[in-house]
This record gives sequence, structure tokens and C-alpha cells, in this order.
Amino acid sequence: EQWYQRRVRGRSNETLYYIRVPHKAVEEGEEQDTSSYVSLVVRACSIVESDLSHSINIHMDSTGYVTGLSLYTPVEECSGRTTSASSFSTHYTVSFPIVGASPDVHSFIAMKEKEEKKKAAESQDKRSFLAKYWMYILPVFLVLMMSMGGQ
Repeated sequence: EQWYQRRVRGRSNETLYYIRVPHKAVEEGEEQDTSSYVSLVVRACSIVESDLSHSINIHMDSTGYVTGLSLYTPVEECSGRTTSASSFSTHYTVSFPIVGASPDVHSFIAMKEKEEKKKAAESQDKRSFLAKYWMYILPVFLVLMMSMGGQ
């Protein structure tokens, strides 16, 4: 079964070359979804003037779905030249996205947890009661001594 469709529509210089590819590849035993396609439309004269030679790049996402099509011909502008070629010479390439570097989240979380434990251990004050609260105890003690010293 053909996995793509080609059509040529229109007249003279306004003729369009139309390619339609299913959005999802059909596996054996699966029915094809006829409502979801990715299409490409270009002026047919650019393909005719390049002697029916062109390259099609099929862009896919990381899950295997077709996300786009691009077509390249050596001819940039149509000049009205005809061709003697009798069959298409099509070169297909498939491109997938390149996955970039991702952060190492697990080691970052472990490092943060270790820092929090360290801060919690440092924040625990291991001094005695008198060492912690001497500034509050001393004024009370002095006031008591001065008030008793006059008797």
C-alpha cells in the first residue's frame, strides 16, 4: 500500500505539486486514520525545471509521528523551461529531533536535602541553659541583689 499521495493540480505556471503523508505510521493489522495527514504544496514548475528531481525531508517527533514535510529542488525560480525526464527522481530523508542535555534532577534534589539536613544540624544549639539565657538571668539577678542590699 502506498504511504503517500502525489497530485498535480492547476494549469501552466500555477500548477501545484501536492504531497500528503499520514500523521501516524500504520503498523501491521492496524487501520489507517484517514482524517489526519501532513501535507506539502509547492509550485510544480520548480520540480519540472529541475528535471523531476527533488528531495523530501520528513520531520518526525520523538514518538514517531510526522510533524512536517519539506521539499528542496535545485531550481529556485520558475523560468518556463520544460524537461525531457519521464520519471520522478525523489530522495527521501527522515529527521528526528535531537534531544539536548537535560539536568540531573535526582542528584540536585539529593544535594539540596543534604544541605537542609546540614543546616538543621548546625541550627541546633548545644549550649547549656545558662550559656543560652545568661543575658536575661543577669539583670534579674542584679536587680534582686540591689534591692536586698539596702536592708
